[in-house]
Amino acid sequence: MAVACRNCGNSMNDDARFCSVCGTPAAAQQSAQAYPPHPGFTTVARLIRPRAGRMVAGVCQGLANSYGWDVTWVRVITVLLTIFGGGLGLVAYVVFWIVMPEEPLALPKPNAWGPHSPQS
Repeated sequence: MAVACRNCGNSMNDDARFCSVCGTPAAAQQSAQAYPPHPGFTTVARLIRPRAGRMVAGVCQGLANSYGWDVTWVRVITVLLTIFGGGLGLVAYVVFWIVMPEEPLALPKPNAWGPHSPQS
């Protein structure tokens, strides 16, 4: 069943998140029973700098992961604040780099019998 955009009237699929013509979010048009709330929207994850997906120190990736934002936009805003904000983006980046803890290493579970077990 197609849904009409509340802004421009364009016909959209049921699973569309945005209108392809005007870009209006379609989530506000759908009932709360149709799509249960995402668990990331009810609680904010702890700010950590992930080891995967980082460019320099993982600050932008950590902010994007924590709040469910697109990491590209976080990086663009950081660069714009650095260039046009009098260095505010760089200062904020360094502060977050110091304050945000790094994601712990994911070590494999130790083998119960060890590497020299009689059963291997």
